[in-house]
Amino acid sequence: MSAFKDITMYVGRSGLNLLETLKYIFRGKINIGDTALQIVKTGIGSLFIVVITQGFIGLAMSTQLAREFEKLGAEHFIGGFIALATVRELAPVISAIVVSGRVGAAISAEIGSMKVSEQIDALSVFGINPIRYLLVPRLLAASMVTPLLTIVAAFVSILAGMLLSKISVDVSYSVYLSSVRQFVMVRDVFIMMFKAVIFGGAIAIIATTTGLEVKDGAEAVGNATTKTVVWSIMTIFALNYIITSMFF
Repeated sequence: MSAFKDITMYVGRSGLNLLETLKYIFRGKINIGDTALQIVKTGIGSLFIVVITQGFIGLAMSTQLAREFEKLGAEHFIGGFIALATVRELAPVISAIVVSGRVGAAISAEIGSMKVSEQIDALSVFGINPIRYLLVPRLLAASMVTPLLTIVAAFVSILAGMLLSKISVDVSYSVYLSSVRQFVMVRDVFIMMFKAVIFGGAIAIIATTTGLEVKDGAEAVGNATTKTVVWSIMTIFALNYIITSMFF
């Protein structure tokens, strides 16, 4: 019962933080410099991990599908199946998980440390709203960078699948790309981007709220970081199901 109460209170605080953040954004009260800094930190730090992860996922999918489709004489469908799975599900979800593990954890640890060292209280004393100063730039950065990482992830995964399909079952590049164009619609790409925006925003809200809720010392900061990653991944999968159900 206590755990349910804590979760309910946390969801409520996250919702209030989101509403306050959107209020500042719609009023144009955005620190461009801080937002640009967060974009660089979020994007550059996550790009390499996303590329490596999605590259191996594309290779794995191609390895699985190439042999099975070869038995059926349907090698020309390999590209379409890889691209469809990547664009609709794997690229946005995997990219968001990478962002939650690297960026979300870092945000939570940074803000948690500020809370423990009373820097958050100092901001309030100087008349600086912590939500505007901390959450607005991070929410904007995560919501903008996650879709860009998702595009890179989808491209790398499809490219890796194309290269391995050529090597393993000799599917020509033109046939592979033709299959991709046949299966993947523009609508699928827009939904992929929409998912990535929602996932990025959710990660920023969860990480910041968790950091602001830190009350004790260094151990609490570590617990907040772990909580951020776990709750972010759970939220990503839940939101992915909801969005997929809405559009597909």
